[in-house]
Amino acid sequence: MAAAGREAGRGWRPAGAAAGVALLLVAGYAAGVWSARSGGRVRVAELLDRPVPLLGAAGVLLVAALVLAPRRPGRGLFTAPVLLVAGVLALRVLIGALDVTGPPRQHTVMSVVAPGRADRLLSVVRHAVGPCWSVEVETGGGWSARHWLLGVFEHGPATGGPVDGHWDGPDRVVVRAADGEHVFDLPADPAERPHGR
Repeated sequence: MAAAGREAGRGWRPAGAAAGVALLLVAGYAAGVWSARSGGRVRVAELLDRPVPLLGAAGVLLVAALVLAPRRPGRGLFTAPVLLVAGVLALRVLIGALDVTGPPRQHTVMSVVAPGRADRLLSVVRHAVGPCWSVEVETGGGWSARHWLLGVFEHGPATGGPVDGHWDGPDRVVVRAADGEHVFDLPADPAERPHGR
């Protein structure tokens, strides 16, 4: 009787391991998405905000978990949620693959390092949807580097032209857009949000 119980437990181990690794991949992707927001860590977002490889591998592992699961009572309780999650992952992977194969939704027009501060980078990004520009600052270095969205602007001072962003010293960014001039002060701590005036 005890041997039969141990044998039944062994049958679930490979399926559980595959499902566990899939869960880790999904958690890693979630960390990457969280880090891609304003104030998030740049390197974590670059490494983990990758839906196609991470979620694709998680979906494959979930299907493998279904194949490896023993055909015993209780398997139905395992199958339904795994199929649901695998379907959601497959949909997200498809959306990510279409996003990668399409034209870029944005491109960096300008990147400038702060005067006297190699750990600060100002970027002006042009978005493909409408005349839309975003201005971002990356602060810090290595794994502690963060990126901050300073603002999104329709167009620059010249109608339909680009937004003008430049450094006014190592701790201040000036952005000229259609709605006027915006000044942002960067705190000494790279983990703190820049302050607009």
